[in-house]
Amino acid sequence: MPSFIASYDLKETTPSPHVSFLDQATKHGWKLWILSSKNIWFRLPNTTLEGSFATKADAVAALKNARAATEAELGRPVTLLKWIVVDFSAASLDSDVSQPV
Repeated sequence: MPSFIASYDLKETTPSPHVSFLDQATKHGWKLWILSSKNIWFRLPNTTLEGSFATKADAVAALKNARAATEAELGRPVTLLKWIVVDFSAASLDSDVSQPV
């Protein structure tokens, strides 16, 4: 199944919706960590996600559904100000947070 990277900005509100959004994103198939070719998991930057989906449209829908679920959970508007979903097959990466498989 193809892998996708998503990067996004949420509209800042008080309290911040970010923790709830990350929880919902993982429930919709996105991950906060990425597995390197050396079998080491690397933590992605704060507003970056990785996931495997059948199509790019499915990946986009999962991101939008995570936003909608966050909004429903918090009972207030949650806005994705900007986002990008990219199909990728290889990556170079590094993180100050990693762990072996």
